[in-house]
Amino acid sequence: MTARAVHTDGEMSVCGDIEAEVVYGYYNDQTLQTGTIRARLVIEDGHCTIAAVEADTHFDLNDYQQGYGDGVREQPRELLVDEVFSNEEDEEQLDRTLLFARLREGEPVFRANDATAR
Repeated sequence: MTARAVHTDGEMSVCGDIEAEVVYGYYNDQTLQTGTIRARLVIEDGHCTIAAVEADTHFDLNDYQQGYGDGVREQPRELLVDEVFSNEEDEEQLDRTLLFARLREGEPVFRANDATAR
């Protein structure tokens, strides 16, 4: 499957591989299963991924939980444009709704000076 971006908040199975700029799995107790994910950014936000992951940046299930690991909270900020962040409870965080709205509109989501730019 080739797409600009993939977002799932339920069970998803792809017979083959996924190639995309962004792959975002959201929601507890759900699974994305495929052969290999090739992407610039992969985020497992409470969502289990059963696949080989070849990504420039990969936040796995253990790193990208509400508490985040050390430094994980700053990494999306360095990688992505300001417009995909919002404040919740006086804390700035990545907003997947804003991220995917920009992707649907064909607007850039990665910073121009991103070292992982392809």
